[in-house]
This record gives sequence, C-alpha cells and structure tokens, in this order.
Amino acid sequence: MHEQLKNSPDFSVRLVWHGHEDKPFYRAHLVSASRRDRLEDKAFWGNEVISGGEYRRLFDIIEQRGLAIDLRSHEDRFGYSMEIQTSDRTGYCYLGLTEETLQTVNLMRDALAPEHQSPLQAILARLQGIKL
Repeated sequence: MHEQLKNSPDFSVRLVWHGHEDKPFYRAHLVSASRRDRLEDKAFWGNEVISGGEYRRLFDIIEQRGLAIDLRSHEDRFGYSMEIQTSDRTGYCYLGLTEETLQTVNLMRDALAPEHQSPLQAILARLQGIKL
C-alpha cells in the first residue's frame, strides 16, 4: 500500500489534530493540482497545492523516521496524525505530540517549496508554545 500511495499523481495529505484544544491547533491540507477544488477555506486550516516531488519527499521522511502507514484512522489517539488519500486508497500515519513530532513536521516543512511551507509553519509555531 505504501508504494501505491507514494506513487499516485492524484493525492491529498491532511495533518490533523486529535485532542483537547485550550486554544486552536492548526491543521494542514496539501493536495495535487487535480484536487485543488477540494481545498476549503476553514479557520485554522492551511491549504496548499504541492507537486508530486514534494509529496514523495513527505513519504521519504515517513520512511526515514520509521513511521508506519496504517489502514485505520487515528482519531482515537492524542496528537497529530496524517491522512493520505489517493483515488483508490487511504492511509493514516500517527505523528503524536512529542519532540519527535516537532522534528518530523520540521523536516516535512523543509521538504516543501518555500512558497508551500506556510501550513506546516503554522503548526510548528503553535507547537513551539507547548512543553513536550
């Protein structure tokens, strides 16, 4: 499943927060150009259209960090999670809320073109204020 998700030209990646919010946590929605119409202007969501190369670099980071892509949602687990969708598959990658989460999101932000980094930068800015 991992390779089928990684090599799809039609994709959506959402970084979502599951848990209590004393003040709002930011979320990100990164999509291929073919899914541009699925981006919604919602409070505390950052949206970007990214290239296939940027998308594959996100997978490289998942692999390098030893993170797993599961078939089931992580809505019941506290912290950040990635939801990866293609035309025929959905996978979930649990990121949590630890120092490693911060490092992973930093790497993911840096894997994107500078003009596409703002959604992940907003997540990082919010996490900076939390004692992990």
